[in-house]
Amino acid sequence: MSAIDTPVSAAHLSEAKKGVAFGIAAHLVWGVMAYYFKLIEAASPVEIAVHRGLWSLTIAAIVIWALGQYDDVKKALASPRIVLTLLFTSLLIVFNWGFYIWSIQNGRTIEASLGYYINPLLNVVVGAIFLGERFTRLQLIAIAIAVIAVLVQTIALGVVPWLGLMLGATFCLYGLIRKTVDVGATQGFFIEVLLIFIPAGAIAMWLGETGQALFLTTPFYTLMLMGCGVLTAAALLFFSLAVRRIRYSTAGLMQYISPSLVFLTAVFIFGEPMDFWRWFSFALLWVALGIYTYAALKEGRRMQELVEPAQA
Repeated sequence: MSAIDTPVSAAHLSEAKKGVAFGIAAHLVWGVMAYYFKLIEAASPVEIAVHRGLWSLTIAAIVIWALGQYDDVKKALASPRIVLTLLFTSLLIVFNWGFYIWSIQNGRTIEASLGYYINPLLNVVVGAIFLGERFTRLQLIAIAIAVIAVLVQTIALGVVPWLGLMLGATFCLYGLIRKTVDVGATQGFFIEVLLIFIPAGAIAMWLGETGQALFLTTPFYTLMLMGCGVLTAAALLFFSLAVRRIRYSTAGLMQYISPSLVFLTAVFIFGEPMDFWRWFSFALLWVALGIYTYAALKEGRRMQELVEPAQA
């Protein structure tokens, strides 16, 4: 290694460390939001979801201004296809938010965490079906074990864990559609919350007029509901800063932090019940995710080995 290469490598390493720090920060925020929502469970899931969108817009606008991305936003807004697609994804994510909050308020946070655990495996299935990606043998094994885990929980509970599956599926669909839109993460999020601002504001006003809103009733609920948007936007900002600096495989490994925090919160803070079969089903799921992670790391190393000779 030459003297010229050394500072570049050090700078790259520094950026990678920053990326890891930003990624951890994003998932920590997502993870602690379950406890945050529990603190304001007197507010309806609709009101919380609405205020997540409303107050996210303010933060997202500041981020777009700080990063100088308004030209990107104007370009995206000039495309009817992009606007209509982002309108659909915004409705999809608000739907996901609402049911996630509902699950916390109704003592079903563990089932919600199940949905976000299986999300990466659902992404593999969707990639194979819609994007023509091929399953590896290890991925097939991981998916098969995850299916068994869901079946075990279904038999043990006597009902399909529809809530977790629905949360995982809608978030997976959201990611798939956003993948097809030619717009950055922060720009896309700003447009999404911009598109729902008027209907969300109308719903917030209706809740207030019908006496169903807690916003503006006390300083606590007013600030906490505003904070929903701040946390939502902050997590996205941290995540977007992370993915610019780290490899995709590294970002993939971090996605287990937030559902793990949600799971631990549900069991040890909320005191949601966990019997043998539920523990067993989650153990199977963690094995599946371990296999999936190993497969992702193996594929990442293989791709790096292919790229390095080409760069030599």
